[in-house]
Amino acid sequence: MNVNRRSFVQLMGASLLTPYTLVAHSDSGPYADYTQLDLGINNFGSNSESIFDLSVASGDPAPRGVILWTHIRDTEYDGTSPLFFQVSLNKNFTQLVMEGSIDAADFSAQRDHTVNLDLDGHLQPRQTYYYRFIYKGVASRTGRCKTLPEHNQDISQLRFAVLTCQDYTTGYFNAYNHLANEDLDFVIHLGDFIYEYATYPSFDDQIKRPIHLPSGEKVAIDIRDFRHIYRTFRSDKNLQRAMEQHTFIITWDDHETANDTFWDYDKDTLGAPDHPYTTDSRFNNDPQKLWQLRIDAQKAWTEYVPARVMIDENASHPFDYLKLYRSFRVGKLMELFMTDTRTYRSEQPCGDGNNWDNYWCYDYNSPGQTMLGNEQKQWLIDGITQSSAKWKMWGNQTLLAQLALTVLGHQVAYANYDAWDGYQKEREDIMKTVKNRDVNNFVVLTGDLHTHIASYLKINYRNINNWDYSNLVGLELMTPSITSPNIQDIIDANIPLKTDLSPLLNGGAQLNNPHIKDFNSAIHGYAVCEVEDNKLYWDVYNIDHKEDKPNTHKETYKRFKYDPWWMWLRKR
Repeated sequence: MNVNRRSFVQLMGASLLTPYTLVAHSDSGPYADYTQLDLGINNFGSNSESIFDLSVASGDPAPRGVILWTHIRDTEYDGTSPLFFQVSLNKNFTQLVMEGSIDAADFSAQRDHTVNLDLDGHLQPRQTYYYRFIYKGVASRTGRCKTLPEHNQDISQLRFAVLTCQDYTTGYFNAYNHLANEDLDFVIHLGDFIYEYATYPSFDDQIKRPIHLPSGEKVAIDIRDFRHIYRTFRSDKNLQRAMEQHTFIITWDDHETANDTFWDYDKDTLGAPDHPYTTDSRFNNDPQKLWQLRIDAQKAWTEYVPARVMIDENASHPFDYLKLYRSFRVGKLMELFMTDTRTYRSEQPCGDGNNWDNYWCYDYNSPGQTMLGNEQKQWLIDGITQSSAKWKMWGNQTLLAQLALTVLGHQVAYANYDAWDGYQKEREDIMKTVKNRDVNNFVVLTGDLHTHIASYLKINYRNINNWDYSNLVGLELMTPSITSPNIQDIIDANIPLKTDLSPLLNGGAQLNNPHIKDFNSAIHGYAVCEVEDNKLYWDVYNIDHKEDKPNTHKETYKRFKYDPWWMWLRKR
């Protein structure tokens, strides 16, 4: 069965998804012959790194497929040899269900020798598969992937991990070694998968693994720098092992491009207030350079992240080049909406919020402030309010709930205008619509702040009553960062007190924001979410990142149980 996907892929405008020729395939089970390809395999993984230097990964599960990813070491690419892949029901590849080949021209230097294969339509629902790639007789390490259940399938339980913020330079990815051993249906990554920095700013004494960019700059300025950063991050063995074992669903935040990015609608270009293209006189604040920076960041992301997204390589505008937001229906139990809160957002109000005069700014309540853009906002609202799934989950980047200094419920100052507190009218519109349309079991999963937060979501945060059901909309759960510095790290770097201030911070956050039920900015790790028909469990793990010890202890920070009928969140 020879199926060439090149024409189909190009017609769909998704040209960065790699075309392939499907040589053998069985819809229902393994086919009879061990292999229908002459692969010439002479090395089954013991020397896989010589070719597949960044191992393998899978992403964006669907009921009938996943995206498979790999990278060929540039010095091994010969321009003529095809790349082969196999998918099997067992680790030994004696129960093959699919195999195919990829032309050398389709993983050339033009896409940095990366491969993204979309197998949608060729696999079975809610099934575990094993896969590998073969190049010049050498087999990659074996990856494991899982498909989703059919949209209308009854399932009793789902278990998935939630991750965010993994700076390479300030710590080690020990958490990923533990994640690889988890029993999960999939993994959600909420952004800052990479950081554009050569070294994390203001943490000179804590830098563990500096990155030396091809440009010689302190931050990424072009496609070469972004690709180098992705290759560096993906070279981490703990990250490789986790991505080999689990299928990831990934979105992006600001650091995949530059700190605190937004879209400058007046100039119709990227806004990057801290980037050299904005601040360094060498670059003359050139809007075209900022425009190209966004395109380069988008291209590198699509090369190194296994995702089924809409791409138009012929587009000149970043809005048209890549559409990142997408949804995942997981049987009747859950629907996940992954948003992009960086591409379309307007500039955050009130400057950076660090100057006292900014506390008298009220632009955060302007109707013109948008985090999502009109099209994505309507897509999100329609998706959440029309979904028939039991649980409606929103994969969101920055804190949705209020975080402010208050007096008797009245906000004096907000902690972070880069989060949804800087876009309050849009937040209120979404919350009111979700509430007015009687959406139940609404949960927002959030990253960005390098902090664990469990919070109720409200329409009006001046109403401090957590039992006023007319004002309660759902639940927000923020996962701590994998490595990126949190508040305790910042304090330690500047004022070495050797004192855990998390109880004080937690108490202060809850006192000023009664909707917040837990706040801890002194841990690193990830969270695991388990959903059943009428219950949600949220387990938060603290894993040391300061030393290169993959088997370091995994501490359970807290375990929560949420009963959506009563909107009751408690420790268990």
